[in-house]
Amino acid sequence: MIRNSILPLAATALLTAAAAAQNCTDNQYRLHLVDQHGVPAPTFLDPVTNETTYQFATEAVYLAFDPLLPSGTYYVHVTDPIGGADMVLSRNDPMDRFVAVTNTAGVITLSLPYTNNQTPAVFGLGLNGQGQSILLQPFGTNPAEPCRFKAWFGDDWDLSNGPENPYLLRGGFSTTLGRCAVRSYSPFRIGDGTGSDVAGELFRDDDRDGSRDPGEPGLAGWTVRLVTGSTSVTALTDGTGRYVFADVAAASYTVELTLQSGFVLTTAGQYAIEVCGCANVAVGDFGVAAEVLRCEGHTIGFWRNCRGLHLVQQHNILPTLPGLFLRNFCGHHVAPGSLWSLRCYLQGANSVNMAYMLSAQLLAMHNNVMVGFVDPNCRIRSTRLGNITVAELMQRAILSLMAHGFTPPWSPHRAEQTLLKNALDDANNNRNWL
Repeated sequence: MIRNSILPLAATALLTAAAAAQNCTDNQYRLHLVDQHGVPAPTFLDPVTNETTYQFATEAVYLAFDPLLPSGTYYVHVTDPIGGADMVLSRNDPMDRFVAVTNTAGVITLSLPYTNNQTPAVFGLGLNGQGQSILLQPFGTNPAEPCRFKAWFGDDWDLSNGPENPYLLRGGFSTTLGRCAVRSYSPFRIGDGTGSDVAGELFRDDDRDGSRDPGEPGLAGWTVRLVTGSTSVTALTDGTGRYVFADVAAASYTVELTLQSGFVLTTAGQYAIEVCGCANVAVGDFGVAAEVLRCEGHTIGFWRNCRGLHLVQQHNILPTLPGLFLRNFCGHHVAPGSLWSLRCYLQGANSVNMAYMLSAQLLAMHNNVMVGFVDPNCRIRSTRLGNITVAELMQRAILSLMAHGFTPPWSPHRAEQTLLKNALDDANNNRNWL
């Protein structure tokens, strides 16, 4: 028993001697904290810890690796300063904390070998603009030590206690690696702890490329929501397209744009953000463009030929016709029930009874909408009717036909129906689209 107990002690002594021989120290490869362009953040001497500490104005904190760092896979995370609550503050997927470093003659390039995300962490420029750095967001904050953090990376880790163990990176001599482990860390602070404003902008993306170019204006009066859990608050964009949520408490949020009718998104419609309550948070731009509507009318003649009649059958349009209140020569309510009767109805249309001619133009437009040639939100230009949508024009025609089925030349309602008929005729012939 005495001899066996000596063996572990001897092994420990050998490892200690090996570590000493290797001169294992932390921060052999310095950790640099930079902005997205690779510019190192300013530093100050923290009077509390007596450590040189990086200072950031926003949460956009990037970690740049030392140009002498060997290629390999490193684990990266953010904690509180350690020595207090000892918390892991990283809020990203733990698999995104494994970073593959390739060092080519001092130029660092990065990848995430185990990521599960389609949109993983963002890479910025490396130290002084050379190579790449990795964004440390998202991370939370420790209420007991708000706005004070420590960034870490290393190549020897123990995840047996889970990724929320702040001590999972091991220093000193690594029996796993057979050499000194790499472990580097640096404190940093964000803002001054006076709170976070969350702000961003909405712009009209005229070229639909997802980024704001010179001359693309902001849009006013749009609603943006800041959502956390089951609660949300709203803000409106101002004349420049900017919105602000003031004094937002530390938490995880999504920022969501309420899309207005007639527009489509050219960027993401919502962004996930982490607010530490230390400094202002900039949200990615929202970009929108006017919806491209299909406004391609087809005439009465098209809808009575073989191609048009085939589409009527294919889209099962005949059962929808009673709701149009179509009128015939005598002013009676009709609804063609076969392709043959539909063809005859359109072929016989004339303006002796203006309600009949209005009905034929309405029927042609109804078919255009049903098969997708014309979006009901397409707008027409009319001096008398104003700039109205196809849906509004059709509704006015239906109401007129419901009320006035027979409008011969002496009818007081003929002029109104002539105006509606002409507007529909122009749209079916693609002459009055806005």
